[in-house]
Amino acid sequence: MEKEEVLRQYLSGERDFKQIDLCQVILCEANLPSINFSRSMLIQANLKGINFSEALLTEANLSRALLTEANLTQACLEKAILYKASMQLANLSRAILTKADLREVNLSEALLYQVSAKSAQLQGANLSQAILQRAFLREANLSHAVLSQANLQQVNLTYGDLRGADLRGVNLEGAFLVEANLQGANLEGANLNRAVLTGAIMPDGIYK
Repeated sequence: MEKEEVLRQYLSGERDFKQIDLCQVILCEANLPSINFSRSMLIQANLKGINFSEALLTEANLSRALLTEANLTQACLEKAILYKASMQLANLSRAILTKADLREVNLSEALLYQVSAKSAQLQGANLSQAILQRAFLREANLSHAVLSQANLQQVNLTYGDLRGADLRGVNLEGAFLVEANLQGANLEGANLNRAVLTGAIMPDGIYK
């Protein structure tokens, strides 16, 4: 389906665009709240500044897509593939990213307030200066991710994998890191005030 046809049908009231192929499509700045792109192919799509608030993107493939400054508030991206996507300054507040593939994604300075990302794959992701207050990241894999200067106040990282992560200057005040693995992580200047570290493996390999 072509971009023009999607926009025409959307403006006429259609919201269901499941399993369509829009690889490399240019939809930057488009206003498409509540659209259903579940299982659709959006590989390398230009979606800069798009409004995907409350959109259904379950199992969609957005590998290497450009989502800079996109609005994804309360969007459902469960099991979506966002490998190496560019999402700087994107707003994903209260979005669902359960079991999503976010390996090597660029989420620097993104807003992820209360995002739900249980078991998400974030290996090598760039989350520097991102806001993840009260995010649910239980069992998420953040090994070798960059989280320098990020705000993770009251985040739930129970059973999280943070091996080799860059946590310099990160705010983990009141965070839940129960049974988390931080072996090899860089915690220089990190704020761990009131963080719960029961059973966590710390950078020196010592259990808390």
